[in-house]
Amino acid sequence: MPHVDILVFAPHPDDAELCCGGLLLMARRAGLSLGVVDITQGEMGTRGSVAQRQREAAAASKQVGLLARENLKLPDGQLHDDQRLRRALVKTLRKYRPSILLAPHWEDQHPDHAAVGQASLYAAWLCGAPKYDPKSGSGVTASDRLPYRPRHVLHYNNRYGITADLVFDITPVMDEKVTLVSCFTTQFGPGEKKSHKTRLSDAHFFDWLRGMHAFYGYQAGVRFGEAYCVKSPLAVSDIASFLSASKMT
Repeated sequence: MPHVDILVFAPHPDDAELCCGGLLLMARRAGLSLGVVDITQGEMGTRGSVAQRQREAAAASKQVGLLARENLKLPDGQLHDDQRLRRALVKTLRKYRPSILLAPHWEDQHPDHAAVGQASLYAAWLCGAPKYDPKSGSGVTASDRLPYRPRHVLHYNNRYGITADLVFDITPVMDEKVTLVSCFTTQFGPGEKKSHKTRLSDAHFFDWLRGMHAFYGYQAGVRFGEAYCVKSPLAVSDIASFLSASKMT
C-alpha cells in the first residue's frame, strides 16, 4: 500500500479539491505524493448522484495526480466524532502514513465537516497508540523509533471563513484550481438546467471562490491564498526560508 506525503480527509467528494486544491497542486509541483480519503459518498447532496460524483472524483484525481484515493462510505449527514469514525480514520492513517494530514476545521458549520475535523485531531494521536484498534496497529511503533503519527495536522477552511494561522500562496495555480473544482459539474456552477438551484450552483460561484482566496491572500501579502488553522505550534528550522516565505509583496 503506497504511503503518501500529504493525505486529505474529505467528508464528501469534492471537499478536498474545493478546500485544499491549491495546496495539493503546489505540492504536486514540488514532487510530493498525495492521497485523498472521502469519508462519505455525498449521497445527501441536493444535486448529483453517487455514480456521478464518483466519476467527477476520478476526473479530479487524475488532474491533481493523486497517488491514492478511496471512499470509506460512511453515511452522509450522519457523521459524529465517535469511536466508529475515529477507528476508521486511525486505520486509514496507519495505512497511508502521511507526514501532513489535512482535515476540516473542528468548528465548521457543516456537521459532517466539524465531526471529521474533531475526530481527526484524536485519530492523529490515537494512530500512534498500538493498543488502540490493534488489528490495524501493525508497524505503528518499534524499539528503535517513535510511534508513527502525522508530523502536522492542518485544518482547512470551508466557505464560512476562519481566522487563518497559515496562508499558502496558491497564486501560481489559482486558475488550475478553478479547473480542478470544475470537475464536479453537478456541484459547482449552473450545471444542468433541470438541477435544483443551490448557492454552489450560482453562476457567480467561481467569482466568490476567487474572492475568498483573494481575501486570505491579501492578509498574507500575496494575490491568492488558502487558509489553514493549527492546534499546536509549528517548529521552524530554516530561518532563511522562513524569512523569504514571510516577505510581504
